Amino acid sequence: MSDGLEGRFASWMQARIDRITAACTYCGKCYEVCPMVPYGEARGAGPEQVTRAVVDILNDRPHARAGAVWAETCQKSGVCIEACPEDVNPREMLSYAKLKLKWKAEDAEHIAKNGRDYFKSLSRAIRLMMAFQAEPDLFKELTSVRSGKKKNMDAVFYFGCNILQTPHILLSCIDVFDRMGLSYEVAGGMAHCCGINHIRRGDLTAGAAMGAKSLQHFRAHEPEMVITFCPTCQMQYTEYIHLYEAPEVEKLPFVHITQYLAGNLDKLRALCTHPVRKRIALHEHTGTDGVAENIRKVLGAVPGLELVEVAQRADHGYQCPTLLIPEAKAAMREKLFSSAESAGVDALVTIYHSCHRELCGEEKRHSFRVVNFMSILGEAMGFSYPDQTQAFKLYEDIDRVIAEAEDLLRENGVDPGKMRDELERVLYAR
Repeated sequence: MSDGLEGRFASWMQARIDRITAACTYCGKCYEVCPMVPYGEARGAGPEQVTRAVVDILNDRPHARAGAVWAETCQKSGVCIEACPEDVNPREMLSYAKLKLKWKAEDAEHIAKNGRDYFKSLSRAIRLMMAFQAEPDLFKELTSVRSGKKKNMDAVFYFGCNILQTPHILLSCIDVFDRMGLSYEVAGGMAHCCGINHIRRGDLTAGAAMGAKSLQHFRAHEPEMVITFCPTCQMQYTEYIHLYEAPEVEKLPFVHITQYLAGNLDKLRALCTHPVRKRIALHEHTGTDGVAENIRKVLGAVPGLELVEVAQRADHGYQCPTLLIPEAKAAMREKLFSSAESAGVDALVTIYHSCHRELCGEEKRHSFRVVNFMSILGEAMGFSYPDQTQAFKLYEDIDRVIAEAEDLLRENGVDPGKMRDELERVLYAR
């Protein structure tokens, strides 16, 4: 795909590929620790053979099939990064290999169309999920975020796209920031996408241009930092920042919300005045640096809370929705749920909105609640927002949902009669 290799975005990527392939010694330690290998066709292949094949893909040379299989198997858990003895980020290496394979298999026009179509589909799904739950004024405000012209802020709170499908989490974040006295501007939604949805489908130029435009928007507020919630956005604007702006530009710090909260524990403790007497377990993923440690500090500021450590497959992907290997997802869930049941917890606490969206409907099949950590903080501070995403998922009945939310859907421009099937698909997608 020659078109995909044109432009400044592709040139930055090629520079990264050149550095990675020069540093890789084919030791295969990244392959040896990869938690997805047992689920893929590449299992049993020699580590050196596989890593050499990946480098061959990056250099546009004939390659062993095992390298392509392993690249497509990557779920971005990040455990390979620490295992590498050289100056290589294997997760980044495999991301570029995936792009190269896609460019070889599909023409530029088809790739661009796939990116556009998926982006439109995702935008529609987000709006429909919001239409179930948000009053018209809030619906309009959150689906059409257009930041003001404030400058010299403490932060831009960049909430990403998909958190809009669980608006109670987003509203809880805003409430907590307000109570903490943070000076911030809000950015998010499809208008401020990081571009990952195009990039994953092979359209590097469109995706990187979209992410670069969003980055310019954040910079216009002259913030000290950008606070993120979405693990994908955090990864894109730290690990892949070179796709969005020139290397010589001073980097704008991107700080995950758990890091920000953990760095302001005194303020947090002063606000958490209501004991939350719950025995909880955390649902965790590797992949975003420091989150596991940060969230423990944050929840440690909540009086009355008891955190129980449970066995789980945290290295299975960096979030639930992008764990695309069915056997791996089933194994992750089985271990997590059985461990939480055995520990006798009151609640399984999710960190990411994406995981919460996938897991919250499982509550009716278990003895514990499924709640997001921001709801725990809200309870400790004396406020709450209803988790309608979970409530409707627990119904497992789209007709009941429509009967309850029909007026709201119509006020938000959705005809439930005409869109019943699509509403059901969006709400109950697994």
